[in-house]
Amino acid sequence: MSRHRRRVASGAAVAVAVLAGCTAPEEPTVTVGTAQTLAVEVADSPEERRVGLMGRTDVPEGTGMAFVYPEPLRGGFWMRDTLVPLSIVWVLDDTVVGVAEMEPCAEREQCLVYYPEDADAVFDLAVEAAAGTFTEAGVRPGDPVSTTGLPGR
Repeated sequence: MSRHRRRVASGAAVAVAVLAGCTAPEEPTVTVGTAQTLAVEVADSPEERRVGLMGRTDVPEGTGMAFVYPEPLRGGFWMRDTLVPLSIVWVLDDTVVGVAEMEPCAEREQCLVYYPEDADAVFDLAVEAAAGTFTEAGVRPGDPVSTTGLPGR
């Protein structure tokens, strides 16, 4: 083998070795109880959590949004300027603490605030998906939640 070919071959071997050690970041997913695994967008900043799925005309089946919080908190979600009905689960320590179906709310309406069934429940993750995603799968408080690719989890 010529000297030039050996250099190219050894360079290719180094590139393959380096690339073999690299792994692409995991795509964020959430699996809640027996519901299908969702590919999720991540809302982990205050602004991303404030906007959420507002203004979306569609939330395709098998997708959703994960609202990641740095510390457990009590609170609720409202649907102001959200155009489609949604399912939501609230999660603490990889366990469902609440499930609800939420209805759209026009900008000028008085919007409901949705809370976990137990008003004292705290959560560190909430997941929204297309209407029916969690309730139709029979998801209930106490069901397990697994995640991949979510920051801080």
